[in-house]
Amino acid sequence: MIDSALWFKLARTAAAASMLNACSIGGCSKYASAYSCSYVEDRAEYEVWYWRHVEQDNVADNKPIARTVGLERCENTARMFAASIGATFNYRAYICVLMDGGKRREKHRYGEG
Repeated sequence: MIDSALWFKLARTAAAASMLNACSIGGCSKYASAYSCSYVEDRAEYEVWYWRHVEQDNVADNKPIARTVGLERCENTARMFAASIGATFNYRAYICVLMDGGKRREKHRYGEG
């Protein structure tokens, strides 16, 4: 059972989060992100990771290949990399790792929302 003080704190936190989301300040539900949708899609810096033989499930093949800005550009970078190594592009073979303050924060794919 939750005591009344804890319940009040939880309710207040939920209300504040609801107000932030209503004002489009609290993140982007399309990408399940703490950042705004426009930031995730257009302004965020990403490490582009490509898993060369994803079907073989060898984690050692998953490597960073580039850095870029914007989620669509991240996917395009992965597509160009696949072409450069003679591979057919596989949507599961890449991931865009959102960087903030030099740290990896979130993982996304373009259009996943």
